[in-house]
Amino acid sequence: MRGLFLVALALLPALAFGVTPAGRWQGLVDVPGRPLPLVVDLAQGADGGWSGSIILPGLGIKGAPLFHVSAEAGSVAFDLGNLLASASDGPATFSGRIGVDDAMHGEMRQAGNVARFTMTRTGAAQVEAPPRSTPVAADLAQTWRGDFELGGYPRHVTLTFENHGDAGATATLVVVGKMTTTVPIDLVVQDGANLRIESQATGIAFEGRLESAGGQQLQGIIEIGSIERALVLHAGGAS
Repeated sequence: MRGLFLVALALLPALAFGVTPAGRWQGLVDVPGRPLPLVVDLAQGADGGWSGSIILPGLGIKGAPLFHVSAEAGSVAFDLGNLLASASDGPATFSGRIGVDDAMHGEMRQAGNVARFTMTRTGAAQVEAPPRSTPVAADLAQTWRGDFELGGYPRHVTLTFENHGDAGATATLVVVGKMTTTVPIDLVVQDGANLRIESQATGIAFEGRLESAGGQQLQGIIEIGSIERALVLHAGGAS
C-alpha cells in the first residue's frame, strides 16, 4: 500500500501538467491520403478565459484565431469560426483530451467529415493576436467594380467598403461568374494608398493601390489560393 501511495505521489506533477491545455501543440490530423500538419497555441487569461490560434501550413493558414475555446478536466474544444466553415455543417470543430503521456488525442470535424488528430506539447503558448481592420479613407468608402478572367471565363467583381468608427472598415466582395459568390471578408487594412482585404475562410484576397490618374481606380491583384490575377477596380457609386 505504501509503495502504491508513493507511486501516486510521483505521478501527481505529470497529471497536474497534463490536465491543462496551455501551451503550444504540434501534430497531425489523420486525413486519409493527406496527413495535415497543425500547430495550436492555447493560453488562459487572468480572468480564467481561454484564447488560442492555429497554424495549418498545408492550407496556407497562419495564426488564425480560435473561437469558443473551452477546457476542463483534461479536455479541450474549440472551433475555427468562419474559417473552413460549411453552409450545411457550420464551423470546423476540434475536440481532444490530454492523456498522462501529455499528448492530446481527438477529432477534427469539418463539412461532415471526421478525422483523428494527435498533438504533443512543444513549449509555451505563442498565441497570435488577430490583425484588426483599419478604417478606410473617405474616397475608398464606396462601391468599386471590375473584371478578371479565370479558367477561360470572365468574372465580374463588386467591392463595397463601409467604415464603422474605431472598429475599422468592413467590406462586401461579390464575384459573379457561372454563379454568384459573396466572399466573407475578415480583414480590411489601408496603409496610405495601399489596400489589402482578406478572406481566411476562402483563401481569397485582394491587394491594390489607389490611383487617381484618369479617374479613381484600384490597381491590384486578386489572390485565389495560389492563383493570382490582375484586377483593376473603378469607382462605381457611393456605398
